Amino acid sequence: MTLTETPFERVRSVLAKKYSLATDAITPESTLESLGLDSLDLIELLFDVEDEFGIRIPQDGGAALKTATIQDIIDSIQKLVPETPPAVAAND
Repeated sequence: MTLTETPFERVRSVLAKKYSLATDAITPESTLESLGLDSLDLIELLFDVEDEFGIRIPQDGGAALKTATIQDIIDSIQKLVPETPPAVAAND
């Protein structure tokens, strides 16, 4: 995975690899249930997403994701991923 991939592309890649899903079946509107994933899969996915993005999803946030769409998961990730300062600012 590259850093130029969008959060959606990164989540889609995790889902496709881990659960052998066709990437074209995974859309922002897909729910985990519509993709054939159960509660145990959700827990495993949360761990995989935490590893992929270097974040920690609060325990109470995981329960809400059970019926979430892929876009809801991405929105949650984006709230937790620290902002990366521009490279120019790092040289100041």
